[in-house]
Amino acid sequence: MNENAASRPRRSWVKPLLFVSLALNLVVIGAFVGRALAPDRPRWSDGVAGSMRGVIGAHFTRALDPGDRGALHDKLTGKRSHLQASRGRLRDLLDELLVALRAEPFQPDDIRRILLEQRGVAEERQLLGESLLLERLEAMSPEERSAYADRLERSLKRFKRR
Repeated sequence: MNENAASRPRRSWVKPLLFVSLALNLVVIGAFVGRALAPDRPRWSDGVAGSMRGVIGAHFTRALDPGDRGALHDKLTGKRSHLQASRGRLRDLLDELLVALRAEPFQPDDIRRILLEQRGVAEERQLLGESLLLERLEAMSPEERSAYADRLERSLKRFKRR
């Protein structure tokens, strides 16, 4: 039995390999935990619904406190049919744009008309978002607005670093 164990080649590389593997696993786990617990990390599930991001803007809505964000969401829910119609119109205009881009002979006036209409639809959506956001800001106390401004500033600084 002793002779058999002595005849096997010694694998001195196994222990260091296991140590390196364990260290790498701890680094990866640490990175995930650190990212999850970071106070200023971007939040995918931050309660900012897609319609709010698309109409008001992620930075502006993310900086709101949860109560204000919920109130804005409720207001937008009341405008859902209008928002869905305008989003559908934007999709239709993109389809028209693709057709116009492939058309022979090329008609730049058609492209210009489509782009102008897209801008109008997007502008209408943005104006709705701005008016709803302004309503929320007007309802805030000076301290709440100041705290909102601080959160917005932090959000914009993170965006600039990317």
